[in-house]
Amino acid sequence: MLAFAWFKHWDKVFWVFFLIMVCVVAFGGFSGLISFEFFILLGILLIVIGAGKLAEEISKHKIMGYQNDIYKKIYQLSQHLEKTFNVATMNKEKTEFRLQKLDQKRSEFEKRMEKRYREIAKKVIELENKINKLAKKIENK
Repeated sequence: MLAFAWFKHWDKVFWVFFLIMVCVVAFGGFSGLISFEFFILLGILLIVIGAGKLAEEISKHKIMGYQNDIYKKIYQLSQHLEKTFNVATMNKEKTEFRLQKLDQKRSEFEKRMEKRYREIAKKVIELENKINKLAKKIENK
């Protein structure tokens, strides 16, 4: 249990160790306890590690901000979808009535078109019969 509590505060622990290391390297370099080359090498290493960790924390905060924005937008969209669904369910009966009326009008239109098609076909057949009779009369003469 204690290990998990320590791990939970890892970022704070890291920065404390980082500051201790910076102080040790700076004290050792300035007091002459470590060589100048080793002081520069450790200093560069500490700068790289600190900059990497700082960039990680900054990006984590930015990602959390973006994540919160995304969650807010998803919540807003879900609210809009819920309102749309509620309106659709309230107007379901009206919509079904309108669809029935449209279907009725479509079937009436199809019946009229069928009736007109039959009338035209009947007239075409009558004309063909008249043309055939005239053609026979002309052949007989």
